[in-house]
Amino acid sequence: MILAGGWYVKTRFNPMPEGSKITLQFENSTAFNVAVQRLEASGIVRDANAVKLFATLTNMKRTVQPGSYDFRPGMSITEVLRTMGKPNRRMVYVPEGRWIARIARGLEDRRVIPAKEYIEAASHPEKYDLQGLVPAGKTLEGLLYPDTYNFPEGTKAEFIIKRQLMNFFAKTDKLGLTKTNLKRVITIASLLELEASDFNERKMIAGVIENRLKAGMKLQIDATINYAMQKWRPLYYKDYSTVKSPYNTYLYTGLPPGPICSPTKPSIEAALNPTKHNFVYYITMPDGVTLFSATYPEHMKNVRKRDALKAAKTK
Repeated sequence: MILAGGWYVKTRFNPMPEGSKITLQFENSTAFNVAVQRLEASGIVRDANAVKLFATLTNMKRTVQPGSYDFRPGMSITEVLRTMGKPNRRMVYVPEGRWIARIARGLEDRRVIPAKEYIEAASHPEKYDLQGLVPAGKTLEGLLYPDTYNFPEGTKAEFIIKRQLMNFFAKTDKLGLTKTNLKRVITIASLLELEASDFNERKMIAGVIENRLKAGMKLQIDATINYAMQKWRPLYYKDYSTVKSPYNTYLYTGLPPGPICSPTKPSIEAALNPTKHNFVYYITMPDGVTLFSATYPEHMKNVRKRDALKAAKTK
């Protein structure tokens, strides 16, 4: 009986029969004991308890970090434990100023995930922990933070969304976003993200937006038409009047119904802290300098100056 018991214990430490690669994804930091149970359930190890004992005796017990891991039935316990400490790495840049569909296309182009799967996952806010800031049923547009992420090929859509949301809340934790102001602030921040790159300039434009809203003036921001069309291209003159969407700020007064892209922290800070001034117009010169004006005649003077500079460059 003793010999039989020893044989039984020894076999529990033996590798599983060799098999094809199995990729497991852990969406959050996962306790070692929980992760090992999943390995057993997936057929990667023979006995979770044997792995736990081996890890304790060899001081290889560890928390499993979020990410995807490639295992193969037939690995020794030592190989399995080493793999648990090395998530697959494939760094993917999610650019600033992209809306959900554009982010999705970028991820598909980088062979991370089909665009339709990302769009579908982003269409169900109720599945995610939104820290009480976003009411159920509202869009995740504007909350999917742009950054560089570790998204190996085959990463699940919900994992991607969760990582972006976690990043958003980490970046904005101390800024003063609340359930009451979040939608307005992120909407304005998304406009700023596409209008300027300099922080002080964003604060100035935020001031223009606030002044125009108070005066009942249309915002007339080109990027809102791009969002309405879901196309990022130069606008034609007809687009300003023919794109019939509440996002078209040339046709409708007030803010668009929601964010038009995922803004970065500086844009959110600028939206929360607009510069106080009396300007209601701005225009960007060919050299990148933005000129602000308080009256329409002043603005048209800047427009003529811009057009003259453009004409001079084409000669």
